[in-house]
Amino acid sequence: MTISIDFAITVLSLAVCGFLVAFALTFLIMPRIIAFMRRRNIVGIDVHKLNKPEIAQMGGVGLIVGVTAGCLLLFFGSGFLGFGFLDYRVLVFLVVALLAGLVGVVDDLKTLGPKTKPLLTALACLPIFLYSWVIGSLGFSSVLPSSYNARPRLPFLGETRPTLFYLIIIPFGIAVPANAVNMIDIFNGVMPVTTLLMFAAMLIISLLMMVMGVQDAFLGVLLSLVMIGALLAYYNYNRNPARVFAGDTGSLFVGAAFGALAIMGQLEIVAIVALLPAIMNAFYSLVSIGGLLERRQMKGRPTVFRKDGKLEASRQPGAPLTLARIILARGPLSEQQITLCLTVLSLASSILAVLTLLLIPFEAVGYLVSWPCTISLVVVPISIIVGVYLALRRKDQIGARLAGLIAIMISVWAGGMAGFWALDLLVQITEPWAAELLIQVLRPLAGAAFVFAWLGLWHFTTRMYFRVESRRELRPHPSTSRA
Repeated sequence: MTISIDFAITVLSLAVCGFLVAFALTFLIMPRIIAFMRRRNIVGIDVHKLNKPEIAQMGGVGLIVGVTAGCLLLFFGSGFLGFGFLDYRVLVFLVVALLAGLVGVVDDLKTLGPKTKPLLTALACLPIFLYSWVIGSLGFSSVLPSSYNARPRLPFLGETRPTLFYLIIIPFGIAVPANAVNMIDIFNGVMPVTTLLMFAAMLIISLLMMVMGVQDAFLGVLLSLVMIGALLAYYNYNRNPARVFAGDTGSLFVGAAFGALAIMGQLEIVAIVALLPAIMNAFYSLVSIGGLLERRQMKGRPTVFRKDGKLEASRQPGAPLTLARIILARGPLSEQQITLCLTVLSLASSILAVLTLLLIPFEAVGYLVSWPCTISLVVVPISIIVGVYLALRRKDQIGARLAGLIAIMISVWAGGMAGFWALDLLVQITEPWAAELLIQVLRPLAGAAFVFAWLGLWHFTTRMYFRVESRRELRPHPSTSRA
């Protein structure tokens, strides 16, 4: 399949219009939302400020308004893409995100239980199933595209076979990103800037896939740009010092939108790579506290706010391990510096997500680039580590902190890619009947095994890294010992 120049121009024009509408409406409506929340006393305390100011909550409502307007424009404008019908998948995407946002509204106004919230966000995937079932039962499956394709693309292995296993993990594909984004939204500006980078990675990947002629890749272009527009506008109000917090309303909405984009745009593996810092932050917390708990049920806080306005890693044995606590293991940092660290980590994972695309073979064109060009898979990750260290080495050792974490991230990513390559090699060298068994059984399981092994390995290595960095911080400075 090839994409004509006219079609590409139409897609990009529509995407830019969606971006502008989402940006403008979110930017203009946010001051009114801030004023309304203050009048209703729906506020939260910014605990990372010395004066503990009250900040308007539920700013995610502005994100919802902007994204809804942008998606409606895409929906009605999709009739101009040459299909002869409106693309209802845009509405499916919007409804999934809205349902997760509704869960966030309830949680902001009346706190949900630690197990209830993930369960309800998982149920937000139902529109994806319902839409495909309806067009199939009405006989429109040959005309209208499905809201998902149970053939996810894996590095080296290509498309998997249709399997019930994929349908089972779709609810996790919504619940995990939604709650991971929710758990990382603890510092001013972190949620919008990290998710902006992730959606930017999805935009670049979708554009590359569209250039290669991948069917329906344009959907990722349209939806990514709408989300980028709304998040850019929201960042203006959430950056330090924040004037509004998204609340669970906004973080669950944005995270579920990212998960829906990954499923509907056939971007599952690259989305996992882009989301890795947020996923690992949530995974650290779950493992260290032994399950799903509310904040008030935790034995300690991961960070401690000091009188000089900086944060340091908690030394309490029962304190949960989070990404921020790992970053602070070497010493205290300001909130802005922590935000910078999380932004750089998200940028690194987004770059790795784009590089992952180079390892996925496509039916029409094979690999995106020839193998001699994949030297970038070595050069780029090393450049990320060296560049981060050199650029930030004088800012309270931020470069050293991040270079270590990024090195771990890249090592685990490379190990996962090597695992896919080994499985593909095994398929090629086995007998035909055995190869068919591997394709039908192991390919679908390989993705899940890869994710869980990835999480386990990174958790182990970063936990060891945290212990080493903590000992380094507790070790007396040479000048102090001489004195």
